[in-house]
Amino acid sequence: MKIYQKEVKIETKGPYDFIDITDKVNEILKESGIKNGIVSLFSLHNTACIIIQENDETIFKDIEEFFDRILPLNTKYHHNYEGNINATAHIKTNLLSQSLCIPIKDGKLLLGTWQRIIFLELFESRERKVFITIIGE
Repeated sequence: MKIYQKEVKIETKGPYDFIDITDKVNEILKESGIKNGIVSLFSLHNTACIIIQENDETIFKDIEEFFDRILPLNTKYHHNYEGNINATAHIKTNLLSQSLCIPIKDGKLLLGTWQRIIFLELFESRERKVFITIIGE
């Protein structure tokens, strides 16, 4: 069993910045030399997450509008010392996910036809980090 780890830095532009990192993860998988196993991705942040989704602006807009309906910025939040956008970003990451695991088969990520790995910024523009662990043989 082999383990390969790498940290990736991502520059985000602000709330609802959907960044497709699938190609970067594939590049790291190739570096690892692992053919069968699992890739684990972990966002090192409370206000940004990782999802599997189609890379399509229309679904991104639907996600943004959905969250704006269920977590409006003009509501009172207890965690508001950095503003309501920060409070809602924390809640959104709990509804989505800060980590994912994807199987590897024959040296490739086992993703569906339209599935992509998307890093999602929910707060403000920042340098973010994703820690990737690949385990297998």
